[in-house]
This record gives sequence, C-alpha cells and structure tokens, in this order.
Amino acid sequence: MDVSFVCSGEDPFEMEVGFFDTVRDIKEKLQSRRGWPAAAMSLLHNGDELADDDDVHGGGGIVEGSVIHVSLIVDGPRQQVRGKRRGEEGGAPPAPPLRVTVVSRCGVGRVEVAVAARAAVSALRAELERARGFPLPAGGGYFFIHRQTVMDEARSFEWHGVAAGDEVVVFDGSVTRGPAY
Repeated sequence: MDVSFVCSGEDPFEMEVGFFDTVRDIKEKLQSRRGWPAAAMSLLHNGDELADDDDVHGGGGIVEGSVIHVSLIVDGPRQQVRGKRRGEEGGAPPAPPLRVTVVSRCGVGRVEVAVAARAAVSALRAELERARGFPLPAGGGYFFIHRQTVMDEARSFEWHGVAAGDEVVVFDGSVTRGPAY
C-alpha cells in the first residue's frame, strides 16, 4: 500500500509499505532510500508515536493513503528531519549511488549500473545507450519495469521505490496512457 511521508524542509513523498511490515521495517526502508539513520527516527501517525515492534495495520492503524510524519532525534530534543536542498550548505550528505541490475528481455543481457536515487529514470536510458554491448531494441523502442510496474522516465528512482540491489527490466515496445478525464 502507498503511504505518504511528511518531513520538515522536504517535499512530501510516497513509499510502498507492506501490510505486515513493522514500524522497524519502515524505518529501515527509509534509511536505505533517504539516508536517515533508522535508530534516530521517530514515526508519528495521527499524533501518536509508533513503536518499532508495532505492525503497520494492527498496532499502527496505517492504511492506504495514510500520512506518517518523520522526526529525527538529534542531540536530545526531537526535531523534524531536514535534508540538504540544492545549493544549501550543511544538511545530510548526498546519498550514495544505488547499484541496480538491468536485465534485457529483448535479448540476452544483464548489467549492474550505478544510478543516483534522485535521478530521473531517463538517466538510465542515456547510460545504457552510451554503454556498448548491452542489447537494446533498435530505435529506442523500449521501456523499464520495476517490481511489475512500468517506470515513468520523468520520475526518480526514489519515487519508484528502487533500492540498492533491485532489478530493472528492459522490455521491447512502448507504453501509452489513455487521456485523463
């Protein structure tokens, strides 16, 4: 289920959370995707602090579309998490690149690629087209799949919930979306 996370100084974002995940599992996912230390995180839902051993649905009462506030314990008093913005000094260091495995379904090919978590998926297309030897369909007619979901190339890997070690599959063809009514 998709859950929204709100952090002071950053844009709200959504992340996939498993129905049987514990709060500790969510903190570990946030640590791998955002770089915030799990041990220093506090998650709040409907004004209540969530215990690490609570499961998402039972003890936490979290459902599809819930909003969770993230705060970080920094030298005593609790403060809202504040990440580094572009051009801003201080803040958290940039996240290390994600190493993902790209698999080609249109030929025989498998390669590990380092990508920035906040980079648009289109950067992967450019990287693969620059690299020689990885089998891609002629004319750029292909798209990416992550966890059985088509990836929007204008969105970031982070937005898609891609973590280090994940697999991204290249499929031959194109994806069209119907008009929004």
